[in-house]
Amino acid sequence: MRRLALVALTLVASCSQSKPAPQPAPITEAPITATDQIGQPGSTNLAPLAGLPHELDDESAHRPGVKVTVERLFAALKDKGVVLAAQHQVLASAAAASYCQLGVTPDTIAIAVCEYPSHEAALAGRKMMDGRFAKLVPDAVREVNGATLVTIANASQHVAVRNQILTTFKTL
Repeated sequence: MRRLALVALTLVASCSQSKPAPQPAPITEAPITATDQIGQPGSTNLAPLAGLPHELDDESAHRPGVKVTVERLFAALKDKGVVLAAQHQVLASAAAASYCQLGVTPDTIAIAVCEYPSHEAALAGRKMMDGRFAKLVPDAVREVNGATLVTIANASQHVAVRNQILTTFKTL
């Protein structure tokens, strides 16, 4: 019993002599100063993404009747030897379009094809895309054929492929 009391007294004495643990500095939240601006890509509000599947379905269901469809261009490119490693629908409203798909080659050349309700709308879409995304994708090349806009990006090192895509698109 005496031994137990001595151990307890030693523990109490050693605990009382130890220094208290340093307290971390209080955490203060930085104020959010960035605001979304029209015309600037990106957003801090991700809530609208919840409706993305519905919006993609709606765009797919309401495609305009265009001379050069996404499928027609991608099939023509395949016939010319331009192979796509991936292809999928992307949000057309980001390009002020009615419907868009993105194809990517194994060399990571991106080919975005957007369908518009008219030739004038496609020209306006190209102008908007040139202004909005010039810094984000500086090597992008855009061409309009009827009511369809094609954007080719990441092809500055693959000029022959870029030219083949543009030539094929223009002849459809």
